[in-house]
Amino acid sequence: MNMTLRDGAEQSVPVRQKPAFYASEKKRRWARDLFEHGYGYTKVASILELSENTVRDWQREYRKGRFRVQIADNQLRYSDELREKVLKMRAEGVSWRKISELTRVPVSTVRKWCAKAVASEKCVAAP
Repeated sequence: MNMTLRDGAEQSVPVRQKPAFYASEKKRRWARDLFEHGYGYTKVASILELSENTVRDWQREYRKGRFRVQIADNQLRYSDELREKVLKMRAEGVSWRKISELTRVPVSTVRKWCAKAVASEKCVAAP
């Protein structure tokens, strides 16, 4: 995503990304293949070096036909870099809607981030 700032400079910022602590799609695919071959969640967790609780949940979803190799969109997170840019733009007086248009972050999320930053005194409230 390209984001144009007030000074006209364009910067490329990924909108949402997978958190580092999530299992890779490769491991999720491997787990699905092992489930298909009849392995139980304990054995799969051992093979993939993952928590048994995580793999148990995956197996439950697999049995219901709802397990997906690709991580769902609602599990993706905004980068800290993007969050800081949003806070900076708001501190400069850019409107909620304009920030949302430029960054593709919902207005409600922008407001939540700013409220949290003001509460923790990391950011000064915009006029």
